Amino acid sequence: MALTPGLKLAQYEVVAPLGAGGMGEVYRARDARLERDVAIKVMAAHVASDPQMRARFELEARAVAALSHPCILSIFELAVVDGVLFAVMELLEGQSLRARLERGRVPWREAVEIAAAIADGLAAAHAKGIIHRDLKPENLFLTESGAVKILDFGLALHRMPVGVGSADPTVMHTSPGVVLGTFGYISPEQVLGETVDGRSDVFALGCVLYEMLSGRRLFTGSTPQEVIANVLHDRRPALDEIDEAAPSELSRIIVRAVDRVATRRFDSARDLAMALRALLTGSVSSSVARGVPRARGKSLAVLPFISIGTDQQIEYITDGISESIINSLSQLPGLRVVPRSVSFRYKGLHVDPATAGLALNARTILTGRVLQQGDALNIQVELIDTTTESQLWGEQFRQTSSGLMTVQETIAWQISEALRLKLTGAQKKRLKKRPTVQPDAYQEYLRGRYHWNSWTYDGFRRALDHFERAIGHDPLYAEAWAGLGDTFGAMSYYGLADPSDAYPRARAAALRAIELNPDLADPHVTLAIASMFHDWNWSEAKASFKKALALNPKLARAQLLYGLYFTAAGEHEESLRLMKLARELEPLSPVVNMGLAWSLHFAGRDEDAARESLRVEELSPGFEEAGNVRMASLENLGRYTDAADLMIRQRCWGLPLDGAALKQAHADGGATAYWRAKLDMLNHVQDTPAATRELQLAFTLTRLGSVEEALTMLERAIEKRTGMGAFLHVDPTFTLLRSHPRFAALVTRIGLPSA
Repeated sequence: MALTPGLKLAQYEVVAPLGAGGMGEVYRARDARLERDVAIKVMAAHVASDPQMRARFELEARAVAALSHPCILSIFELAVVDGVLFAVMELLEGQSLRARLERGRVPWREAVEIAAAIADGLAAAHAKGIIHRDLKPENLFLTESGAVKILDFGLALHRMPVGVGSADPTVMHTSPGVVLGTFGYISPEQVLGETVDGRSDVFALGCVLYEMLSGRRLFTGSTPQEVIANVLHDRRPALDEIDEAAPSELSRIIVRAVDRVATRRFDSARDLAMALRALLTGSVSSSVARGVPRARGKSLAVLPFISIGTDQQIEYITDGISESIINSLSQLPGLRVVPRSVSFRYKGLHVDPATAGLALNARTILTGRVLQQGDALNIQVELIDTTTESQLWGEQFRQTSSGLMTVQETIAWQISEALRLKLTGAQKKRLKKRPTVQPDAYQEYLRGRYHWNSWTYDGFRRALDHFERAIGHDPLYAEAWAGLGDTFGAMSYYGLADPSDAYPRARAAALRAIELNPDLADPHVTLAIASMFHDWNWSEAKASFKKALALNPKLARAQLLYGLYFTAAGEHEESLRLMKLARELEPLSPVVNMGLAWSLHFAGRDEDAARESLRVEELSPGFEEAGNVRMASLENLGRYTDAADLMIRQRCWGLPLDGAALKQAHADGGATAYWRAKLDMLNHVQDTPAATRELQLAFTLTRLGSVEEALTMLERAIEKRTGMGAFLHVDPTFTLLRSHPRFAALVTRIGLPSA
């Protein structure tokens, strides 16, 4: 049914029509209760008169509402008013991808970013048993803030409960002779009425990506029959119109995505997303990004080794073997090793070598399987050429856990031989060098690194326990001391431990590690963290960063934190340069990716910071630091409702605040009411780190213009050595305080780093 402007449906007042889809009409409306604009989708007349269609409308609205993914249009509620059934959705500002394409083709980097975001959203939908089946530029939206949204699941969405009819929750059957979707984007199996799964959406996304890059549709024809014939014709798409500056791997990705045979496509939307991001974030060399072909045969991805037994307790061993080999080989010249943060995205997945090689942009893949048999470990490894899918080298080892270091050394050496790497005598010696470590100490070290990599409070706490046990077994084990320092440093920075206790312990552990092994880079990063965030000794911090990078220029964590040093110095361009370099080294690490968002936030570029934080959330859903920085940026931009929406989904800097109440406060009284409500909540928060709470109180009181009270809270937080104190001078939130003598005294106390 058509609605007229001014009509009210409960608290929603219709403002204007926005468009129509297969299931209903969409209108812009005003939510009087929360004082925000929304979109409402009203069931079409032909749907309303059909009980089955009406039930489907409700089912699909609930299914999409349950997805809760940044790349999928959010549905707030489903309501019935005076017999009118409608869904309330977020209102998007921007343009459809179709509208963007009307201005011409999209530059390859932008097109790949858009496609990767779409693939992320599809992967989330497929995991819930939902297939879009009508993906096309009209159903994809580019927001003004740089986000990508998938729209209109309502026309083509079908859902199969897990365990019904197939082991694959995304498989369903199309009725013979019934074609749903849009010709030119639907897959051959949809056209033929065959079994459909998530790979049909992969096909459609391949078509969309081709259209973005070339400016024209992949499958065309003057009649639907001609389009169908072209889709069913088994041929490779012509790729000559794609930007010449694009990496050659991009053409291979498109060819694989739109293969007529579903089994030859990417196995999942997640795999496609990983392949696309590999082009953007470091798995492809900078020369390839400029269109210069890179050397073949000298690139390697070490996939996480797989446990093939029933004992899940050896996962720390399988991860440890993979990580140790990556660390050993990544420092060799002439070999590009895919970073851990990228290759470990395949943990727990079974993929064929060709797909993994394409996704990771690696000519060679190392895979391993570990079976525990009593006290012994049976380790099978294989080095595969992904272009020919042939084995270059393989071997089986049977060792007790005490011989793990020998196995890892042998594997690394054999790979260097198989790839014919030209190593100097010193490099060969370093590759074969194995410290003498007590076996139980090494086991505990592997457990510690396994938990440390989870990057959670519980993970850090467990890591401390295991590193301390490793040192108990072998007090001369430098890597265990380095791990202990890493953990104390990280916990101090994130407010998970008392800085006055944990930072000195981090420093002591790092110094001991350096004493035992001067070639380790990690302990120097720990020293830099302690100097920068606790001691405010800027010259020592800078020297430690330089030493760490001299020992290992590929250490992303060192580049990231050195970037934060330059942020504190107000050298924002240099900070951004280092953040981008760190991201190239560890492209899929949420922590490393957050560096760019932090740098932009402190540079006062909050629109960009919010966009980068959103990308990290898409990369790692649930990563709270990304949400925290986006909250702060949104508040700086005056987008309080959006910030409150985030607080509904996660804590605010670890503090349990009521986002729904903040939204209501803003709806009732604007910005001032929002900040007063937040102040009241902060005053009643208990069992949280005092410095974190005091810093948030300082932010909030500053917004309310309570300068003296804000300064008191800020002084208390600085007294507790909050990590954020290092950025006091550049934090845009405190602009109002900068001219105050008490603020100047704090800046003097902390000092300013030199560029």
